[in-house]
Amino acid sequence: MIKHVVFDFDGTIADSLGLAFEIYNEYSQKYHYRQVTMEELKGLMNLPIKQRLKKVGIPFYKVPKILLECTVKYRQLIGNIKVFDHILELVANLKKDGLSTSIISSNSVENIEVFLRNNEIDVFDRIISSNNLFGKDKTIKKYLKQTNLKADEIVYVGDELRDVEACKRVSVKMIAVTWGYDLSELLKSGGPDYVVEKPQEIFDIVKTLNV
Repeated sequence: MIKHVVFDFDGTIADSLGLAFEIYNEYSQKYHYRQVTMEELKGLMNLPIKQRLKKVGIPFYKVPKILLECTVKYRQLIGNIKVFDHILELVANLKKDGLSTSIISSNSVENIEVFLRNNEIDVFDRIISSNNLFGKDKTIKKYLKQTNLKADEIVYVGDELRDVEACKRVSVKMIAVTWGYDLSELLKSGGPDYVVEKPQEIFDIVKTLNV
């Protein structure tokens, strides 16, 4: 039985792709990687993240430093980010059904908290940062231990292939959403348990899992 629904943040709750694109191009000269156009971005969204980095010329060892600086810049511009339509309605309905809801994201807790305050959102029980672009499985495992939950008692909702892969490593059911950073074809290549196009479908899936 599902007791907790855990959400990714960027691309799942927050419509932040445009801002991420803007910040990415802003730091291209400083870190010596290639800028991309919006048209090129669509092609990159169908590549696994390591292939994207190679395509634009970002060495993997530079990623933590770039991400740290981008996270700070993100906070300065966070007021420009909106919540995806119907997400708050979805979370409210999950809460009404007695489910706990949390966020596990590669973004910082500070950024997420600022965003939630700006949008007057107070519906999430926990906000956790994975602090590692590819370490979300370890964070989910720690979350399970902290909440005394089994892997089959939570479902993770995310928008990237790396979310799918992280959930598989810890045997957690995963719902992939198609309105975020990775395209549907790429998400499906990882074999998520479910792929949805609308928030309401997430509620329906959770209800079905708890029948």
